[in-house]
Amino acid sequence: MKKALTVILILVSGLSFSQDLLINNNPYDQADEITKNRNSFKREKWFYEQRMYPNNYIPKDAYRKAYEQKEKLNSEKGFAMMSPFDTWTNIGPTTGFYFSYSNITSRMVTVKYDPNDGNTIYIGGAFGGVWKSTNSGATWTAKSDNEVSLSSGSIAIDPANSNIIYYGTGEATYSGASYYGRGLLKSTDGGNTWISITSGLPSSSYTSRIVIRPNNSDQLLAAMGIGGLYRSTNAGVNWTQLVSGRCDDVIFSPTGDTAYIVGSGTGYRISTNGGSSFTANGSISMGTRNHIALCRTSPNILYYSNYTGSSITVFKSVTAGFSFSQIAVGQNFSGSQAWYDFYMHVNPFDPNYAYVGSIDVWRTTNGGSTNFTNITNGYSGGGVHVDQQNMDFHPTDPNQMLCVNDGGIWKSTNRGTSWINQNTNQTLTQFYRIAADPSNANHILGGTQDNGTQRTLGALNWSAAFGGDGAEVCFHAKNNSYILGESQNNGVQRSSNGGASWSSGTSGLSGTASWVAPILSHPDSATIFYTARQTVFKTTNWGASWFTISTGTGGTIREMAISKSSANIMYATSGASIYKSTNRGYTYASVTNSLPARTITSVNVHPDSSQVVVITFSGFDTGHIYKTTNGGTTWTNISGDLPNSPANDAFIFYPGMPTGSYYIATDVGVFVTSNYGQSWTELANGLPNTVAMHLDYHQTSNKLRLGTHGRGVFEIQLSIPPMQIQISTIPEGFYNTLTGQMNMKDTVRSYLRNNSAPFTIADSAYAKIDSVTFTANFVFQNANSGTYYLMMKHRNSIETWSKAGGEALTRGFPNNYDFTNSITKAYGNNLSQVGTEYCNYSGDIDQSGVVDLSDILLAYNDVSNFTEGFVNTDVTGNGIVDLNDLLLTHNNAAKLVEVVRP
Repeated sequence: MKKALTVILILVSGLSFSQDLLINNNPYDQADEITKNRNSFKREKWFYEQRMYPNNYIPKDAYRKAYEQKEKLNSEKGFAMMSPFDTWTNIGPTTGFYFSYSNITSRMVTVKYDPNDGNTIYIGGAFGGVWKSTNSGATWTAKSDNEVSLSSGSIAIDPANSNIIYYGTGEATYSGASYYGRGLLKSTDGGNTWISITSGLPSSSYTSRIVIRPNNSDQLLAAMGIGGLYRSTNAGVNWTQLVSGRCDDVIFSPTGDTAYIVGSGTGYRISTNGGSSFTANGSISMGTRNHIALCRTSPNILYYSNYTGSSITVFKSVTAGFSFSQIAVGQNFSGSQAWYDFYMHVNPFDPNYAYVGSIDVWRTTNGGSTNFTNITNGYSGGGVHVDQQNMDFHPTDPNQMLCVNDGGIWKSTNRGTSWINQNTNQTLTQFYRIAADPSNANHILGGTQDNGTQRTLGALNWSAAFGGDGAEVCFHAKNNSYILGESQNNGVQRSSNGGASWSSGTSGLSGTASWVAPILSHPDSATIFYTARQTVFKTTNWGASWFTISTGTGGTIREMAISKSSANIMYATSGASIYKSTNRGYTYASVTNSLPARTITSVNVHPDSSQVVVITFSGFDTGHIYKTTNGGTTWTNISGDLPNSPANDAFIFYPGMPTGSYYIATDVGVFVTSNYGQSWTELANGLPNTVAMHLDYHQTSNKLRLGTHGRGVFEIQLSIPPMQIQISTIPEGFYNTLTGQMNMKDTVRSYLRNNSAPFTIADSAYAKIDSVTFTANFVFQNANSGTYYLMMKHRNSIETWSKAGGEALTRGFPNNYDFTNSITKAYGNNLSQVGTEYCNYSGDIDQSGVVDLSDILLAYNDVSNFTEGFVNTDVTGNGIVDLNDLLLTHNNAAKLVEVVRP
């Protein structure tokens, strides 16, 4: 895998910002300067480097193993949330809207018409799997959500039986922004079910093109990118490598007798025996990336194009590929990122109509006799999104065709002269970050790959707030109308009207930024946000201007966090290092302290304690989530039985009270622990097998949102924690004035009673009162938030009600009640003062509601019998029934102590 990845990345290029991830022999550093400044490569570098750091490769079979670990964990434990309603729900974008491009989804890599039914179309999302339309693109259905890989490479459909579909996984655009695949998926029922095939194929697949031999459906060829050319003779069940070295493209002639391959490793080769063997042909020289196309109705006419440096060059053959001549000499195809977005196709019915895809679609209508024409003009007001990825032609209509790109899919009915948007109900957006408005759960913003920062007010159809590659978004905690977002590399945008309009917010910012840079709201001070590049910046005017404040960090700051409970405490990370500030971000000191040498991807400070921090790590083969309880002095690996997968984000579940629950988003799904990380479980069903990128918890609605890097945003309603009330109460006789403690711990039952007549019981709970603190935590599983009387019952004490009017109690938030600090805390002041504490009257041994002669008799009988142990007549809690118990019961009987109720 190391050699394979290095080959890929040497052919593409890097980004000239500070090296916070120092990787020896980093292939990204070997790039030319032109490509280093392309956003398509910058996003790849950010995405891929953090996963391979500190190595220059990803371990062989790493993702397959992580997926298998997830499946094993799920088979042993199931999901943490198991009820029929506890499933992830997709909330869009379905679709997004991006200015002049109108509806957008996200990057699509491959597209195919059904060869026997032009109304049926299949597409492959970059990391969103296969989608199918049976009504010419009007609506779409996801077909491979739970398969082993959703990273798309190439789709092929058998013309002899178009229910047979081959889906080669792994995107061969040579972009790390999507993963390599895991072989081939095959369906024999139109995409409803799939079988996974890996026999003979590379363990890490990059599928550039799969083709089926005409007139012999059992024979297939697959250009597997850096893996070379592969062949199957048994309908895709087994594969054999025919030619080694990088292979970018493969095509058959209409009869199936002749096949052609191109690639910088394989060279240009021709087979005249149906793909059984290939012979080198030196008539054309290969570039860095190469594509070839053949006209089905004029098979002697082929087009070949290559990308080298920053240029695309096109050649044409009229001799069935045995010789070529360059056409469109001097043509500028805007090929500066053709390592990423590039193809060559020809209309199967008319060899004069040929197409080159780069940033835009370029067309010739005269076989290249004159230059090609840009027919999409994506950066000049055209309606087709930029960054072209692939194309296909209608099986019977020579005028109809499809193109797919980083915004989705478009159709033309006039060979590309005009285009119709076919993005309707697909959900494929690749998110980096998401955030919900604290005051409006339906208002969500998210930064996306190449489709801006998308926004919704509750609809499935989102729309762009501003353009570029979106990144971080942040609502201010004190005034949610003020929002900051950013395009790539910390291009901060600000809104003061709840996201209705945006303006630049970069004044005062300087230095190099991460592709996705952090933005924080101060938790309790209006006007203050923080962001970071190579230092931390602060604004005191809602982002209108910034000034640098920090010293003590190193490299480019990737992640930040601030304590809600103590805003003096802040954290910042750079690569594998984490720094802590105790003075609001002005000075930092390293608290890395034996953490693994992996990229830190998130920092989460406990909402109730600045000393408790959880951080996540990308990469493989070390722990992926660590925790400190002492502000970073020491760290503990709490990865437990998590799959060995890059972790992208986490959050500490604190709905107003401690829960022991942490959630983590990884490349293979979302997992939860309820025991502080000792063990983990996959959270819930319903999530496609795509990258779980970023978590956002909306406290008021108790919803967890997930931004995925290929299937939009999902949400789930978390289980609301039960009503928990910390109650302080003392049975009168148990209190010892000499020690200031109770003689023993004892169990008390509490009832929640409705605060209006007839005061019916809503719930009850048992708890053991601590003898030192006089408190216990009562857990009421069934009671909803509301106003209640607390009624306390002890084995020998008078039933005691809380003060008049009842108490407003809320599920999921801390509730407490103290009977011991004032006589007025009991209804009708029905408490006994012992020393400095107020206690529930003891002596109601028979629980009749009054201390009377029958209680005295019970205590007297047990005194006479020398009763010992845990009995109701042990009124003082000293383990024996003696004269003290009898006297206390007698005194309370003399006082006519009885229950006082509303």
